[in-house]
Amino acid sequence: MRRQRAAKGSIPLRKLQLIAIGEEGQLTLEATMIFPLILIISFCMLFFSLFVYRSTNLEFAADATAERAAFNWDNSQKEPITGAYAQGESDGLYWRTSGAEWSALFGLSGNRSSRLILPVQDLQVASINQTKLARAAVEIPLDAGGEIAYLNSFIERSIRVRLNQAGGAPIFFSSFMPSDRSAGAAVSFVTEPAEFIRNLELLIDYASKLKSFFTNKDGGQAAFEQFSEEKPPPYIDSEVKAKLYIQEMVNGKRPDNLVTEPIGKWREYDAIDADGVAHDAKYTISKQEAFEQIAKDAELLRRGEIKGCVWHFFRYKKSNKQYLTPAIKSELERNGIIYVIHDI
Repeated sequence: MRRQRAAKGSIPLRKLQLIAIGEEGQLTLEATMIFPLILIISFCMLFFSLFVYRSTNLEFAADATAERAAFNWDNSQKEPITGAYAQGESDGLYWRTSGAEWSALFGLSGNRSSRLILPVQDLQVASINQTKLARAAVEIPLDAGGEIAYLNSFIERSIRVRLNQAGGAPIFFSSFMPSDRSAGAAVSFVTEPAEFIRNLELLIDYASKLKSFFTNKDGGQAAFEQFSEEKPPPYIDSEVKAKLYIQEMVNGKRPDNLVTEPIGKWREYDAIDADGVAHDAKYTISKQEAFEQIAKDAELLRRGEIKGCVWHFFRYKKSNKQYLTPAIKSELERNGIIYVIHDI
């Protein structure tokens, strides 16, 4: 009886041995143990790719915003993307002396007048600098936070953009991400070549005057006379003097003759300025000659060889006569040619 009971009691143990030795259900067991880990890793890779994508987009948006703000900084009326603006729309001649510029230069009041917190609220935009920053931020995602700031250290001026955005991953997966928010930053420097050249020329001009002031014994009196003395107007009594006066006035050089065929052979100007505008002095001229030259000017303007044309009329001293007759005046206006009367 004891043997029979022992045999009966050993049956479960034998079944366990058979299960341990057999391979049935092994795949199911291993998949049950590994699949959750694979699933977690897959989701981590998915959300990490989303994090990198959002960070790249923010980096691009920050770079574009900084570049546009720096490029359009000299005029708040410019279109933020194209930089175009209507004729006559500007911030005035002295916008660089505004309170916002001085605040940015010296860091007054924490430089609030040259800083915007994103997303932009209408109540934030108060100064001209904030207007420029807000116009440049048109393509920043609406759900992005951060800051746009204009910094002026006198030596260099820059636009600094810092953006951040929610990562979009669930709380569990956020712990595997580099940060819980995507981020992007960019810096662009404000450069104004035309203003730099003007300031440099002004500095050179005054430096030479100051040098003469300190090197000459009577430099003080000479400098005073140079700044205060009014030069008498020139006396134009010949065609040659008129041409030289125009060349000096527009700071231009006499160009080579421009071919105007089939309307005549060529056209001769007294000066062409730095903007490509042709200038011609008229001391005496007949109606027929004037009409021929006007036709040549119109042809050159149409072909784009000159950007504009200005006729300068001087009074003929012997007869005290001005050769700008109504017929010539009408023909000039019809062809878009500017005329200036010099009564000197």
